[in-house]
Amino acid sequence: MRRRLTGPARKNSVFGRTTLSAALSALCVLGLAACGTEQAGDKGSAARAEGRVAAFPASPAAPTPASASASASEETEGADFLPFMELLLDIAEPCLPSDLPTALPPEELAEQEKLEERELGGTVPPEEPLPLPDEPVPTSEPRDPEDAKKETKLSSVEKCEAPLHVDRITKALKKTPDPTATQVTKALHDLGYIEERVHTPQRAADHVEFTLDLRVMGGQLCLSGSTTGTRTTIEAYGGSPEVECQDVRRTS
Repeated sequence: MRRRLTGPARKNSVFGRTTLSAALSALCVLGLAACGTEQAGDKGSAARAEGRVAAFPASPAAPTPASASASASEETEGADFLPFMELLLDIAEPCLPSDLPTALPPEELAEQEKLEERELGGTVPPEEPLPLPDEPVPTSEPRDPEDAKKETKLSSVEKCEAPLHVDRITKALKKTPDPTATQVTKALHDLGYIEERVHTPQRAADHVEFTLDLRVMGGQLCLSGSTTGTRTTIEAYGGSPEVECQDVRRTS
């Protein structure tokens, strides 16, 4: 059972400051979770979130009720989840392709459409609604739970950002020689990793083991680490959102 901690303070990024509605807006566009009441937000963060997702390949597995539930849980993880998501986006920024298209905010997109209509000298006729199917569309069969536990491949962006996470975690843990599980938890929290995404660190012999779930917006990045304080080892691997990171059956 994972516990919930209050998230870190938000920080500025080159794309602007993330707000609750802007981040939820990006998630809605991507179809990751159901949305609640719409609110006004900044223009930069939704574009940045869409840019990150464009850099991640879609998971090869067909969507299942389990994976849908895992994605929807992002919306219900608490107020500290959005600053955590912003942290991940900031860390991944140097790894994103420089030629990613920038998504326009809704108001600018609407204005651009009006200009295009005027230039064409008319209005675009409304599309006719598609006929409803006679029978419900069949849903895909759920995957074998053991198959879902198989390690997945990381995208090129995730392979790039993983060492950035490893470096900042390793530096933080060096400040606490021979740490306890509680001290490792606090160090990870101080770095901005919320406890919903930290598998409770535990003591094992002369070191503390921990797992981080960094999977947001279609990503599959998990980190598994151990530390003595003076020596920290962290490995990155891919995991399906259908299972917990610590349950992934590693092949390396």
